[in-house]
Amino acid sequence: MKSKLLIGFFVVFTFLSSCNEGEVYYRFHPIKNNNWSKQTAFDFLLDSLSVDPNKRYDISLEVINNNRYPYQNIWLFVQQNIADSTFVVDTIEVKLTDIHGKWLGKGGAGLYQLSIPYKTSIALDSTRNYLIRIRQGMKDDALEGIEKVGVLVKYTMNG
Repeated sequence: MKSKLLIGFFVVFTFLSSCNEGEVYYRFHPIKNNNWSKQTAFDFLLDSLSVDPNKRYDISLEVINNNRYPYQNIWLFVQQNIADSTFVVDTIEVKLTDIHGKWLGKGGAGLYQLSIPYKTSIALDSTRNYLIRIRQGMKDDALEGIEKVGVLVKYTMNG
């Protein structure tokens, strides 16, 4: 009985530890009262200590919404200094539902997390700090139904 229990714990531990394989940065900012103001920007500072200059990285944007979100998409303004020290602003449309209104993110019970590939197979310099700033770009001044926004940086697994 004890050996089966130990094997079970080992399998669960192995599974959970493999889920974050290659992650070097994974942070979320909760949105106060699930009401994202146009004036509110969320900053993600990637420090130089967490990167290896000999590896390539993928960066994803993460959005967690609830089922009260009124639209099929969200526009994001993403300001970043990844290529060099100059800040660039990207405007990104993120589809949160399919054409039938089914949420595309993983989850259930009214919460859905969607991972959006942003930059792939990029080199990061270990002597620099990087900033990714995210703002919502919808017409609503206060956007209801977005719970959290985040950034994931992980080693490129295929390159």
